Amino acid sequence: MTLTVAAGISSAATATLGNDHRTMRSAKLSGPLDPNEIEGWAADDHSAALSAFVAHCEGSAGRTLPTKAFGISDAKLRAICAKSRKINANDRREAKVFLEQHFTFRRVEDDGFVTGYYMPELEGSLVRTDEYVVPLHGYPKNLKVMPTRGDVMDGALDGMGLEVLWVKDPIDAFFTAVQGSARVRLTNGELRRLAFAGKSGHDYTAIGRVLIERGEITRENMGMDALRAWLSANPSQQKDVFRHNKSYIFFELQSPENAEVAAIGGAGTALTDLRSLAIDDDLHTYGSLIFVSSELRTYDKSGDRFAKLMVAQDTGSAIKGPARGDIYVGSGAEAGAIAGNIRHRAEFYLLVPKE
Repeated sequence: MTLTVAAGISSAATATLGNDHRTMRSAKLSGPLDPNEIEGWAADDHSAALSAFVAHCEGSAGRTLPTKAFGISDAKLRAICAKSRKINANDRREAKVFLEQHFTFRRVEDDGFVTGYYMPELEGSLVRTDEYVVPLHGYPKNLKVMPTRGDVMDGALDGMGLEVLWVKDPIDAFFTAVQGSARVRLTNGELRRLAFAGKSGHDYTAIGRVLIERGEITRENMGMDALRAWLSANPSQQKDVFRHNKSYIFFELQSPENAEVAAIGGAGTALTDLRSLAIDDDLHTYGSLIFVSSELRTYDKSGDRFAKLMVAQDTGSAIKGPARGDIYVGSGAEAGAIAGNIRHRAEFYLLVPKE
């Protein structure tokens, strides 16, 4: 999908940063840093990071991605990508040396924060049935005024033939929109991919924050599991809570041939587990390399500090600010469980192409 997903499940659950941070549109960068003095840099798998960068370059070949506020040029990124083909990118040491030779490392001087997101897997039907009653809609091209989520819930799109899929549970429908894509198992057993097709343009509000403010769930306990549990236990209040998030996401159901393909981010390129980062695309150019260092230790079984070089490939309604990121974890229930527990402070280091 165009997983412009990003407002990862945990950012849907809670926003632990203030609104001023979330809406910040610019930030300073530090002076050049010695990468080997950045915690976690030397221990990263630079070969894996470089491979994700090259895959993005190849996936976006033939397109020019716009330069955003931080000034990273798509042309310069592509030039470095082309040079990387002359080295053995599978050699970690060689990949590390290459990256240090072609980029200057600068810290984003702002309080960083990361959440996680993933591609859900759910059951769906192409037609409404007694069991499948919740619609997901395609993009309404001819509407002059886009509806809010509440408008859609009140029937604003009914009768337009925009339904692309029907699912059983309004909670699944809501979180599929938060993630921005899903793999769908149809009633005939066919596997299809539900892809992002557009958004209404209305403000995104984290419903987890609403429940925290109401005192329904504590900030410390907020997460995907807690949020889903509350919604399941309070069906009469679901619609009221959902209305607080006015943003509404539209989808397209892709052909069976594309069902197994990796999730696609806002840059139009395939995402890589734990190497693809959703960012504020008003500030960061797609394809930019960002080293993220955080205390989060829940993404795998090693328990090590998360310190990885990532590729900016996606965005999302809740991902606002110069050091705000959403880490793509993967697809399925296990990835969802991990993503839902990522809500951590982080440091962001932008790799700036050398002249």
